[in-house]
Amino acid sequence: MYGLKYNLLLSVLLLLTLPGLAVKAQLRDTMINVGNHSLHFTVMEGKGIPIVFESGAGNDGSVWRKLLEPLSSKLGVPLITYDRAGFGKSEIDTVNISLTNEVKDLKTALQQLGYRDRYFFVAHSFGGNYTMKFITTNPAQVVGTVMIDIVSPYLMTMERSKSLKKEYASELDNIKKESLGFYHLVLNYEASTAVLHEVAGKINVPMTVIGSGKSPFEEPDRSLFIAALKKFADQKNNRRYLLAQNAEHHVFYDEPDLVIDEIVKLYQKTAFE
Repeated sequence: MYGLKYNLLLSVLLLLTLPGLAVKAQLRDTMINVGNHSLHFTVMEGKGIPIVFESGAGNDGSVWRKLLEPLSSKLGVPLITYDRAGFGKSEIDTVNISLTNEVKDLKTALQQLGYRDRYFFVAHSFGGNYTMKFITTNPAQVVGTVMIDIVSPYLMTMERSKSLKKEYASELDNIKKESLGFYHLVLNYEASTAVLHEVAGKINVPMTVIGSGKSPFEEPDRSLFIAALKKFADQKNNRRYLLAQNAEHHVFYDEPDLVIDEIVKLYQKTAFE
């Protein structure tokens, strides 16, 4: 009898300690139909308010992959990454593509996944535009957000957006061959900037803004980018700003522990209340 109990105990301990078994949350890939096309989602299972990750321009949801297991182990909540239309494995409706429609499609997909009530967002770079639109469209449902080196409305004026679009004009044919998602993002750049300016001043949710010391611009625009982001962060009392001085634009590549800690801190402060 003693030997049987010992063997059972040993089996349980092995299940709890072997990598990839009982203690590891499951990662699920799925395609969600949102009307005229389907979007690719990756969900790390958990309980509680989900954290939704919004990638920057040109990136799909895979950029967040290394953050998922550490966050899952610390919080145990659902973690959701996805490929925006035309990126990664996601399809695209080229007739109706716009930032506003993409945000509607995201909400539709989240509801189909079973997440209907409240959300916490983590956004990077141009993904901040989408997150801000989502928040203003669903103001009572987003409990908090961490914004990582996002495009500030104080930097991205309509004049600058027009200038950037002109820079890409000669490359549009090649861009279209490489990425339909990025092609339509460039075509809609001015319209997306208009949305940014429409919604940015309406954001009232608790926010942590993480800036990079090595923004994607060269000087003098680098200093302008950093100053504009801090100005946005300082705009309201429920925002916290910190500068990752030695990190480049993808701060979560260079300073993953800092980003994870800040997500955990704000999530625990807002989602567990």
